Amino acid sequence: MKKFGILLFVFVGLVSCNDEPSSNPKDIITTDVSDTNLVDNNLDEINQYIIDNPNSEKGYYELAKYYLDNNEAENALNQIERAMKIAPKDANINYIKGKAYIALSKINLGLPFLERTIELDSTHVDGKLDLAYYYLAARDFESSLMLINSTIRQNIYLARPYYLKGMWYELQEKNDLSISSYQTAIERDPNYYDAYLALGSLYDRMDNPLAIQYFNSALTIWPESIEAWRLKGMSYYTHEDYEEAIICFDTILHFDSTFEVSYFDIGRTLINLCYDENPKATNDSLLKLAIQNFDKALAINVNYVPAKFNRALCYETKGNTTLAKAEYKAILELEDNYEPAIKALNRLDRRGL
Repeated sequence: MKKFGILLFVFVGLVSCNDEPSSNPKDIITTDVSDTNLVDNNLDEINQYIIDNPNSEKGYYELAKYYLDNNEAENALNQIERAMKIAPKDANINYIKGKAYIALSKINLGLPFLERTIELDSTHVDGKLDLAYYYLAARDFESSLMLINSTIRQNIYLARPYYLKGMWYELQEKNDLSISSYQTAIERDPNYYDAYLALGSLYDRMDNPLAIQYFNSALTIWPESIEAWRLKGMSYYTHEDYEEAIICFDTILHFDSTFEVSYFDIGRTLINLCYDENPKATNDSLLKLAIQNFDKALAINVNYVPAKFNRALCYETKGNTTLAKAEYKAILELEDNYEPAIKALNRLDRRGL
C-alpha cells in the first residue's frame, strides 16, 4: 500500500492546548455580587440599572458578564474595572476580571485574579476549577489536584471536578484512573460532551474500539461538532478504515464548507486508497480526486503547506515530476526547512529528474 499522507494530530482538553477550560452548565454556581441578580436581563435592562444605580458595582459586574458571554472581552474588562473600583474585595468581581484577561489571551494577568478570587472566597467553585485547569496546564500537579479535591469535598455531585481529575491522571499516563474519573463525570452529568470526547480520544490512543462509541456519544450531544467528527474520522484513518474516515471528513463540510482541513483530510485519505494491486486507472482516478481536494484546501488557504506537499506527491506519483518538483520548491519558499519537501527534491535529484 502506498502511504504518502502527512498526519495532523488533534487532541482533547489540555492535550489540544485549548486556551480555555470548558464550562458545563450543570457545574456553574450562580455568582451574585449581592442580592440583585441581573444575569438573565438583557443589555437595555442592565444599562438602565446602571443609570438608576451609578454608584453600585452590581450593574457594572452584570454588564461585564454580559460582554464576556458575548465574546467582547475588552468591553468586559472595561466594565469590571469600574465594578472593582467600587468593590475591590468582591470575589466574583475578581473572578470576572481574571476571566476577561484570559479571554484576551493575557493568562499571566488573569491568573492572579483567579487566585485572588479563592483567597477572598475559598468556596468559589468556578474560581477553584478554572485555576486548577491552568495549574494543570502548567504541570503544577500538586496545586491542581488540591483545588480539584477541595471542590469535590465541597460538592460531590458536580461533574467538572471529575473531568479535570481525569485530565490530571491522563497527563500522568494513568489511563485506568483517568477513564474512571471521566466516567464519573458522565455519571454526574450524562450530557457532558467534553468527557465523552476525552474518553474517545483516550481509548483511541489505547487502540481500543470503544473510541468510536464515545465519539458517537459526543456527537449525540453536539451533532455538528467539527472536533468530534474529525477525531472520529482520524480514528478510522489511523485504523485504515478509509471509507468511513472520508464519510466523517465529508460530513464536516456540510457544516462548514470553508474548513480547509477536511479537504486536506479527504485528499490524504484518497491517497491511502491507492493500492499497488489496484488497476492503474483506479489509482489515477483516486489521485485526481485527491488533487481536487487539495486544490480546494489551497483555494481557502494558499499557504497550507501539508496540502501543497501532498498535492505534489500526487503529481509525482502520476508521473508529472516537473510539476511536482516545482511544487516542492514553492513549499521551500514558504518554509525553507520543511524536511519532507527537501527529501522529495533530493529523491528526484538522485533519480536525475
